[in-house]
Amino acid sequence: MFDRLKQIEVMREGYEKNGWALCHQLFPKEVAQATLYKFQTALGGDKDGYKGIWGKGPFTEHDCFESYAYHFDPHAILLWTMTPYMQALTGKELLPTTSYFRVYRKGDICKLHADRFAAEHAITLTLGYSDDINWPLWISEEAFEARVDGESQVSYIPDGTKLSFLKLPMEPGDAVIYKGLNHIHGRHDPNPNEWSAHIFLNFVDRNGPYAEHAFDQRQDTVLGTPEFHFPEKA
Repeated sequence: MFDRLKQIEVMREGYEKNGWALCHQLFPKEVAQATLYKFQTALGGDKDGYKGIWGKGPFTEHDCFESYAYHFDPHAILLWTMTPYMQALTGKELLPTTSYFRVYRKGDICKLHADRFAAEHAITLTLGYSDDINWPLWISEEAFEARVDGESQVSYIPDGTKLSFLKLPMEPGDAVIYKGLNHIHGRHDPNPNEWSAHIFLNFVDRNGPYAEHAFDQRQDTVLGTPEFHFPEKA
């Protein structure tokens, strides 16, 4: 029998020791496929009709499809509902911050980088490959104390830092959890598929130095007071 609780315990121990952990089948493959299909049908699949962002991000070589959680309600809800599971994986008391959905093109890379404050604790989840060819995530074995530019809030590698990298194979539904500010990561090998789709989910320690970035500093709009009204009985 598959022991999910044992897997969570092993990943939490690995996360505490190494600053990252590979999670096989965070989503069952069928759930990953269903999630990707709903994103594609809701947002569109061509650049002229796409409802998200079509463009070149800071870590890609070419224009690609992207969507930001707070522009697409189902995406934001996915981020929020993953919070308890991420707390179990990391052993931290977390709040959600930001999330991105991205579809890379053939030959594209995701440049090696560290993340901004909002990705203190992060998940990268592979949803699908057009050609079923595994595209590994690179992650640095060494952690470092991040230097962060105040404007962009992006973490930079200190001068003279020498890093060695692991390549983590990821099938659809697999995820890597990692400390986004302290481990360089990306996909340095060119994408061998015509396209591949991924979601990035970010969190902060609610008691830590980056807690103000919870909900991407949108508490005024997302933490409203719900109200329900019923007709009076006749």
